Amino acid sequence: MAKKLEKLEQCTEFRTFRFRIQAFSNGYREFIEREAGMTEQVVSKQQLRNYLHQQRYISRYNEDGKKAKSKGHHVWNVEAKKMSRNTWWFKEFLRRIASGPPKAVIGVPYEWAPTIWDPQVKSPKVYFNSEWLPAWLQWDNNSLRGLPPADAADCGIVVIASYYQGKEVHHLKTNFTIHVVPHTPTTTVYMS
Repeated sequence: MAKKLEKLEQCTEFRTFRFRIQAFSNGYREFIEREAGMTEQVVSKQQLRNYLHQQRYISRYNEDGKKAKSKGHHVWNVEAKKMSRNTWWFKEFLRRIASGPPKAVIGVPYEWAPTIWDPQVKSPKVYFNSEWLPAWLQWDNNSLRGLPPADAADCGIVVIASYYQGKEVHHLKTNFTIHVVPHTPTTTVYMS
């Protein structure tokens, strides 16, 4: 245990800490009762849980849209790094497009179906579009599809994700570069 703590002291990168939800909620309840004098009559368990669900420093879902688990238990993830002896810097989890587009190969049908990662909400329903696309690309049922022609080159695109949060429509814009590579036929091996 001492070696783990010493390693943690020396680490300058963000580290992931996993907390069981009930233990985290109970610990936070004890903290606000001790520090602010707020009992359960003032702030109910449900209000406390709703407050914690809205925090940008707690991730409830993995990038695949499933609730985070550790050893079979649902957990909340918090990422932090130690800045000095008594100071920690916590990473803010923000909704984003989960992964970038794959490379496009000249003459090979191209397809990319992006998804949204939200640390607090299970994969929200999203509508994707772009302000501009090269002539060989188009959005079709939330997938970017096309056939790169021989003269296709790397291109920068802006992907706009529109989704509902409650009754409000929100938009997320992200710049991506689609790299276009030449088609190289695979070598055929003949068996004699």
